[in-house]
Amino acid sequence: MNILFSITYYRPYVSGLTLAASRWAEALTSRGYTVRILCMVGNGRRVICAKPLLRISKGFLSWDWVVKSWRLVQKHDVVVVNLPQFEGVIPAVFAKLFGKRLISIYHCEVELPEGFINSVVQSFLEISNFATLLLSDRVVTYTRDYANSSRVLKSLKVLKKKTEIAYIIPPIPKPRENKALTKKLAKRVGKTDYVVGIAARLAAEKGIEYVFEALPQIQRQIPNTKYQIKIAIAGPTEPVGEEAYKRKIMRLVQKLRSRVVFLGEMKPEDMGSFYRLIDVLVLPSVNSTEAFGMVQIEAMRCGVPVVASNLPGMRVPVQQTGMGLLVPPKDSMKLAQSITSVLTNRDRWRSLGRTLEDHHGGMIVDSKRFIRAVVDDLNSPKHRS
Repeated sequence: MNILFSITYYRPYVSGLTLAASRWAEALTSRGYTVRILCMVGNGRRVICAKPLLRISKGFLSWDWVVKSWRLVQKHDVVVVNLPQFEGVIPAVFAKLFGKRLISIYHCEVELPEGFINSVVQSFLEISNFATLLLSDRVVTYTRDYANSSRVLKSLKVLKKKTEIAYIIPPIPKPRENKALTKKLAKRVGKTDYVVGIAARLAAEKGIEYVFEALPQIQRQIPNTKYQIKIAIAGPTEPVGEEAYKRKIMRLVQKLRSRVVFLGEMKPEDMGSFYRLIDVLVLPSVNSTEAFGMVQIEAMRCGVPVVASNLPGMRVPVQQTGMGLLVPPKDSMKLAQSITSVLTNRDRWRSLGRTLEDHHGGMIVDSKRFIRAVVDDLNSPKHRS
C-alpha cells in the first residue's frame, strides 16, 4: 500500500509538527507500507520537494506543487495532509477527485503576530485548512481537550456533524543519555545550582521572554545559592519567519548575560543528555499554536518535572501524570513561583518520574492506533469504487 504525506516543512527542519509527522511516517514504513513525503522544504529518502515560486510568511506559492500533487496522488492509495498547511488543500482536492482515502492530521492552529499582512495570511490559511478538513475521510488530532477548544475543529463539527475525529498522541520514545555529550553540555552551561531548561525554537508562540522575566524573581525566592540560576535553551535559533522575535529575545539576553545559554539545535536522539542536565523543563507557550508539547513527555520519562502554560492540549500531560505544575500564559510572576516550587522540591518530582518508565501516566503512545486510523476501511465498497 502506498501512502503520501503532504507537509510544508520536513526534516531536517525542526519543529514539533515535523517530528510528529516523521515519526508517524516511520511507523507506517516499519509496518511494510510505502510512504513518500511531498514537501516544500526537506530532504531524505522518499522525500519529494516542490520548487517554490514565492514565500509568504511561513508558507509558499508553487505551481510545481500542483503538478507534483497531481502526479503523486494518482500513484498512492492514501493521502495524509499535515495541517496547518496552506498548499495542503491541493492534494486534498486531488485525493477526492481520484477516489483516494484522505486523512488530515490537525497538529495545531496558527496565531501569527499582529499586522495586516499576517492577518490576511492567517485568514487564507484557515480557509484552506478548513476546506481540507471538510474533504477528509477522517481527522486526527492529539487530544480531545485541544479539539474542544479549537475554533476550526468546533466549526467543522457544526458543519459536518458526522466528522470522524481520532485523538492520537504521536509516538514519543524515551530519550537515551549520551554521557559524553552530557558532560560537554554541562561544561557549556558552567557552574550553577539549578538549570531551568527550555526545549523550543525561537518562535513568538513559545513565550520564552516570560521565563527571562521570571528569572530574577526565582533567584530572589531561592536566596541560598552559591551560583546564579541559569537558563539552558535547546532548539534552533534561526527559525523561518521569526526574525523580529529573535531580535527581541537577543535584546533581553544582553541584560541577563551569562545566565542564558543557547545550546543550539539538538538531534532527537541527543535530547536525553539535555534532560539529564536540567532540573525543570519549562514550556511558557502563549497561544493555540502549541497543541501538546511532546518534549513534556520526554522530560517526564527522564524524571524531569515540567512547568507548562495552562493551555488546551498542552495541559494534558501534567494533568494526567501529575508530573509538574500549570501556570496561566504570559504570567511571569506565577511562572516564577511554580519554577521555584519545583526546584526546591526536586526529590519529590524525581520519585514520581520513576513511575512513568513504561507508560506516560496513563497516556499510552501507540503508533498502532494511528496506523488503523490511516488504513482502515480501505477495503470497504466506498474505497474500492
